[in-house]
Amino acid sequence: MSVVREVTDRLLAALNSHDLDAVVRCFGPEAVYFNAAGMAEGHEQIRSYYDYLLTAYPDLCFTSLTKVTGDDLAMTEWRMTGTQRGMLLAPDGEPIEPTHRRVTLHGCSASMVEDGLIVSYRVYFNELEHYAQLGLFLRSAQAS
Repeated sequence: MSVVREVTDRLLAALNSHDLDAVVRCFGPEAVYFNAAGMAEGHEQIRSYYDYLLTAYPDLCFTSLTKVTGDDLAMTEWRMTGTQRGMLLAPDGEPIEPTHRRVTLHGCSASMVEDGLIVSYRVYFNELEHYAQLGLFLRSAQAS
């Protein structure tokens, strides 16, 4: 098994076991995590982001659907399921109280790996689908 596949498989297992220490060990000390909400840099911020996610979705589970790896890159298509039982933040920063709704989202992540650790992790998924499954319908600032 390639080093790239091994570290991304470890990350998925750590997320599914909700082991934040194991999650952080998959990332380099100066790793950068990107998604539509923003960026997290370094172990402390990455840990904080995943703590936020696992608090919002305490039954969070990821399933790898397709994974393609190269020398230093993995592209993973995944499915995420979970029930929103904790606070989330809307794109405008307003709190979203727990809806207790179950969501199923499909997305993709791009992992750049150096020396056996993830140094860049980019996540893509449909945020509007996410909010719609929570029963929320966001309006653009222009529509307000």
